[in-house]
Amino acid sequence: MEDVLGFGSGKDKMTELVMWKAMPPAEVCDLMDFWAAVAWPLTHEEVQRLAVERFGWSIEVEDGTRYLMNHVSGFTIPDVSTIGSKGDLSYITLRISDVIRQITPESTEFLGDNFALVVCEGRQRWGSPHIRKVQGGESASWNLPSGARITVNLNPKSLSAMFHTPQGVELDRNSGY
Repeated sequence: MEDVLGFGSGKDKMTELVMWKAMPPAEVCDLMDFWAAVAWPLTHEEVQRLAVERFGWSIEVEDGTRYLMNHVSGFTIPDVSTIGSKGDLSYITLRISDVIRQITPESTEFLGDNFALVVCEGRQRWGSPHIRKVQGGESASWNLPSGARITVNLNPKSLSAMFHTPQGVELDRNSGY
């Protein structure tokens, strides 16, 4: 993890030290490369099993539903979203940084710098990304030869990465996205 110090002020004007974490760019891209190399389609259960075996993530059960969690990275929100239809997985989304509670110039710089580093690493691996400005943030995406897509998102309070399976990309295409 890369740590960056940020400073915030409390009600009493005392300065408190805040440490934010972000996944190193090579780790983000290695993680996306792993999913890109998988033989799709896979079910939720198969993806969860692979994530536990490969990354040491865990599965938690709530109300009979299994959820994938990335406690290994130590981020403030460890859940990994796995979305799919008809049994096959379409998307894997996870945070690649802590979630910032209060937006400050320091937090904006921290997230922006880490986004730029991930995009730079992605450019070296997958070529030029499609950059898009979105409400309050930015995204970079790469279409892979396999039909999959990788997207990295910069939001005002966090960074996230999304792996779109070939089935997910096709689903998006059929839906007009």
